[in-house]
Amino acid sequence: MEYKTVLKVFIIISLMIGITGCREETQAKVETLDNKKEIATFNFDNKRELSEYKKLELDKTHPNLLNPAISKSEYKLVVQSWTELHQKIGDYLSEHDFNWEIEDTAVSIVHKIYFKPNGEIENYFFNVLNENVSKQKKKQFASLVSDFARDNHIEFKKDEGFAQCGKTRYFNE
Repeated sequence: MEYKTVLKVFIIISLMIGITGCREETQAKVETLDNKKEIATFNFDNKRELSEYKKLELDKTHPNLLNPAISKSEYKLVVQSWTELHQKIGDYLSEHDFNWEIEDTAVSIVHKIYFKPNGEIENYFFNVLNENVSKQKKKQFASLVSDFARDNHIEFKKDEGFAQCGKTRYFNE
């Protein structure tokens, strides 16, 4: 074989190996991303996000756990799990040095969290009640909650998806 032909064959084989290797690496990255899927967060004050949230109609598929008709016998476990989850979120915000950058000593948030049957967080809807919290801080808060949800869940399980809503106060340090 002539030198140019050998060189062409070598380049083609190298490209094939490279493409195969890239495809496997890309596939591994996709699998990693799928395993650590980011949850959807919806800020009440963001009109686009609020519209997206409403379109999902999550309340039709995720019953609220504190409805006594749904969680009669498990009510105490639901409350305990819900409380522990919010303590973990507050700790996570502190660990990441999150500051609301306002003078208020606490920030009140009304939120609804939608869970998969295994307790993993699926969607997070929130409304920050303190009017002086900036859009940027709300966005940063949503990002941290999304990051938190990758490795944390509620210690409660159900046969179907479920939701929980409530009002929480996070201290502002």
